[in-house]
Amino acid sequence: MTRLPAWFYPTLLGGLIVANINIYQALVAPSVLRVTVLEVGRGSAVLLRTPRGTTILVDAGPDAGILRALGTTLPPWERTINAVILTSTKAAFAGGLPDVQKRYTVAHSFPSGSRFAADGVSIEVHSAGVFEISHGKASLRISSTTPKGDYVSDGDALQKKNDDAP
Repeated sequence: MTRLPAWFYPTLLGGLIVANINIYQALVAPSVLRVTVLEVGRGSAVLLRTPRGTTILVDAGPDAGILRALGTTLPPWERTINAVILTSTKAAFAGGLPDVQKRYTVAHSFPSGSRFAADGVSIEVHSAGVFEISHGKASLRISSTTPKGDYVSDGDALQKKNDDAP
C-alpha cells in the first residue's frame, strides 16, 4: 500500500470546508439583496450585492474616499465590481470612479442612463443621485436624504438592517 503525501490531508480538509460553505450558501442561506448606502462625504455612492452575488456600484462619490467606504463594506479579497452605474457625470457622483477603476476590476461601466437590471434586481434612475431599486415586490428610493447604512430585501420587503443584529 502506498502512503499519501503529508500535504494531501490538509488539502482534502480545506476542499471539504469550501464545498460545505458553497452547499450552505446554495441551499440554506437566504437569498437576499443587500444595499449599502456608503458614507463618501459630499457625494453619492451605493453598493448592491444581488442574491446571486453580483456586485453593483451606483455612483462613485466625489473622490478617493470611495475606496475607504468600499474597503469597509467588501471583504479584502473582493477585487471585482461587476457593474458601475452613474446617475450623473458631475464630480459628486463620478469623481471617485478613476480611483475605483485603479483598485478594483470593473467588469462593466454604464454612463448616466435610465434603467438597469441584473439577477432579479432592477435600478431605475430618476435624476442625479436619485434612483429606485426594485427586488421582487420590494422597492427602495435612494436620494441624498436616504440614511447611510445597510438595507436588506428578501423580495417581499426592503428594510434598513438593525445595526445591533448580527
